[in-house]
Amino acid sequence: MRAIKLLAQVSPEHTLSLQLPVDVPPGMAEVIVLYPETPAAGKPRSLEEFMQHLQEANIPRRTQEEIDRYLEEERNSWERDDVRDLPR
Repeated sequence: MRAIKLLAQVSPEHTLSLQLPVDVPPGMAEVIVLYPETPAAGKPRSLEEFMQHLQEANIPRRTQEEIDRYLEEERNSWERDDVRDLPR
């Protein structure tokens, strides 16, 4: 299999028109289209934008003590589950 890299303009109708070299035989060909991604609307493009988004979203924040307490409760539940699963 041979590859040829060409630039093409995508039309408003989402079609391509390509002129291939004369040594390309007629028949089926596999085409791969690479195009630049456009950021999704509202999607932060940088860490700074993401942090700004978080501030604007007014997401309730937990204190370090609340997070530590939650993690400790979660770990304790794993230990209790492990004990229940042991064969008797």
